[in-house]
Amino acid sequence: MPELAELKFTSDYVNKMSKGYTFSKVEKNPIHKCEDINTPYFKNRNFTLTSESRGKELVVTMHADQVHMPIQMTMGMTGYFKLFETGKEHKHAHLKFLREDGMSLCFVDVRRFGKWKAARSWNTDRGPDPTIEFGAFKENILTNIHKAAFKQPIYLLLMNQKYFNGIGNYLRAEILYRLPYLNPFLSAREAIIEEPKILELCRDIPNLAYVRGGGQIKDWDNPFGQTPGKFMKCYGNPEMLRIKDKNARMFWYDPKWEGYEK
Repeated sequence: MPELAELKFTSDYVNKMSKGYTFSKVEKNPIHKCEDINTPYFKNRNFTLTSESRGKELVVTMHADQVHMPIQMTMGMTGYFKLFETGKEHKHAHLKFLREDGMSLCFVDVRRFGKWKAARSWNTDRGPDPTIEFGAFKENILTNIHKAAFKQPIYLLLMNQKYFNGIGNYLRAEILYRLPYLNPFLSAREAIIEEPKILELCRDIPNLAYVRGGGQIKDWDNPFGQTPGKFMKCYGNPEMLRIKDKNARMFWYDPKWEGYEK
């Protein structure tokens, strides 16, 4: 599943493929259940596109004259954007932005867990992005640390997007591995108090992932051809241990913590 760094790359790619181009139409694959965003205003107008990311969310905005229509998107398990020749798009291209030069910028999602909707703000159920809103991210954690959610083991809470927006399976493994004296099965409250550096790593490791081409994860390729995963030390490493968490996601961790599992 694409995580924070992969969403940044996706946003960069959309911006690069859109810069200097005009779009004439947006088409939705009728088999997809998400709403048709081809509103009457944009049906007969050319428009431009821009993109930005926040955590695990992407916003692609259509611009025409003084009207702007943001489309809030999540990538799901397998979502990505790619440029195709119009008429020769991937069969799982579910949202197509048709450029006037005969190319289409498409949202491709084989498993169809990705979603979109017209929305003028970020999802309020997700917390601040630790890489671009670190102060707000840290405040959100420390203000809520007394809540019941923080009784969970830290390896579980790191997947909670209300507090750790953008952190997913490979990032949590890499963050916790870089804290060799922190038991990943401690309660989140104890772990953060014992090792507050974990909050900084929630900013630094996603930034490192972005600089190094993203994570080496299934069903995702770096859109700019960079080789991903060069920074990864824990996730996918056969020398590490792994267990399924309560959401059936695989957690990779240092063998030194064998026997502490909860």
